[in-house]
Amino acid sequence: MQCSFLKKVHDIITKSAIKVLTITIFIALIAVVIIFIYCYCSKIRKIDNLSSLGLAKAYSTFANGNQQLGIVMLDEVIAKYPKAPASYQAKLSRADIFIELQSYDEALNILKEIEIKAKSEAIKSLALARIIYIYDSKKDYFGAITASKEFIGKYFDHFLIRDIYLNLAEYHLVTGSKDEAVKTFNEVLISFPATQEAEKAQKRINEIK
Repeated sequence: MQCSFLKKVHDIITKSAIKVLTITIFIALIAVVIIFIYCYCSKIRKIDNLSSLGLAKAYSTFANGNQQLGIVMLDEVIAKYPKAPASYQAKLSRADIFIELQSYDEALNILKEIEIKAKSEAIKSLALARIIYIYDSKKDYFGAITASKEFIGKYFDHFLIRDIYLNLAEYHLVTGSKDEAVKTFNEVLISFPATQEAEKAQKRINEIK
């Protein structure tokens, strides 16, 4: 009788100990996860702050007229913090410098990387707008048409969208697609009525006819 009682007590104690141990392990795991997330977020914030500071210094250097040092500082931000938002902004500025030098292939490589890898839609849209500009500058109007249609499909509410539409219509004209040009101008009239762009579109339609 006593042995049976002791066995029951032992079983209860054992089960309780296992339950307590399980709960303790579970709590410990949660604590580890929380600590890991906190450390990771702190690291991300630190990287973001340092990369933003580096970018600001680079822009300040450009503003002071030292372009060469500014480029070096942009490259440092890109190299040290490749995945930080400021790094993609630095890459965008780097592409602008290549565009200014008419080094279009180098600029395109950077801009296409931004469009694929950047997390910010704002940065990606600006990169795509520059890609359109490069194709235009290179007189690659079919490339400009493709990029313009991509922009319209992704960023219809963008502040550049009206200009993108008007330019797309002109690219269709240059490549001999008169009907597509008129169609695009009409889309401007429908999508953006009572705007300067709509007036320009109507004027171009009248001229084409």
